[in-house]
Amino acid sequence: MSLVLSYKLTSKDLDKKILKILKLEFTKEMAPNIKFDFLNFYIKNKKAIKYFKEAPESLDLEVSNIAYNTNKPIVYIYNTHSNEEYSYKKNALYNITPTVRTASYILEEELKKLGINSLVEEENVVEILNKEKLEYKDSYKISRRLMEEEKLRNVELNYFIDLHRDSVKRDITTIEIDGVSYAKVMFLLGLENENYKENKEKITILNDYLNKNYKGLSRGIYEKKGANVNGVYNQDFSRNVFLIEVGGVDNTIEEVNNTLKVIANMLYDYISKNP
Repeated sequence: MSLVLSYKLTSKDLDKKILKILKLEFTKEMAPNIKFDFLNFYIKNKKAIKYFKEAPESLDLEVSNIAYNTNKPIVYIYNTHSNEEYSYKKNALYNITPTVRTASYILEEELKKLGINSLVEEENVVEILNKEKLEYKDSYKISRRLMEEEKLRNVELNYFIDLHRDSVKRDITTIEIDGVSYAKVMFLLGLENENYKENKEKITILNDYLNKNYKGLSRGIYEKKGANVNGVYNQDFSRNVFLIEVGGVDNTIEEVNNTLKVIANMLYDYISKNP
C-alpha cells in the first residue's frame, strides 16, 4: 500500500533544514506505522531545493514512496461476545460450528491479502467472565482490558475491530448482490462516550463506502444509549474503535465470508485515506 503526500514549504525554510523539518513532522504524525524513503525524496526534489532560497513564493514538494510497514500489525480484531455463533450447518471448507471468532480469523486473512497486518485476540471473554465470576454485562470491561494490554505490547495498533453477529432473523440479515449472498452489516455507535461525534464521523465513512459500492449491504448505524445498554462499547479508547455486526444467527459462514472480503476492502480504503 502506498500514499502520496505533499508538503508546502516557504522561503523561510533553509535548504539544510528541509529534510530535518519534514522528518520531524512526518515521524510525529505517521510513525511507527509508515516508513519513508527520505533519500529518494531528496533526489526527486533536488532541483526544486536548489532554487528554493531564490524563490520568495512557497514551494510544493511531493512526498512519495511511503508505504505501510507490513512487518507489524496495525489492526486489532477482537470479539467482546466471543461465543456468538452462526448457522450450525457444517461445511466442507471449515468443518466447524462457526462463531464470530471464525469471522475474525477470516478478516485477518483477507486484510493480509491486501498488505495489512492484523492480529486476532486469542483470549475468550466468556471464559474470563466465568473464571472471574463476572456477569455477561461485564463483557466490555474484559475486552477493554485485553485491548489495553495488547496495545501496550503492540504500540503500532491504530484500528480496533470488535466483530459481533446479530440475533435477528435471516430475512433481515441477508442480501443478494449480483448473484452472491451476503450477510448484512450494521455498525453500532455508543452515544454515552463524550467524544461519540468523532467516532460517528469515522463510522459514517465506513458506512458510506458500503452504500456506494455494495448498496443494501449495510443496515446502517445503530445508535444506543440509556438504561440496560452499555452506551460506550469501548469507543472512548480510540475514534478508530469499530463495532461491526456481521450477519445474524441464521447466516452461513459462506455468506459471512463473502461479507468479510468486502469489509477488508472497506478497511483498506479507510486506512489508506486515514493513516
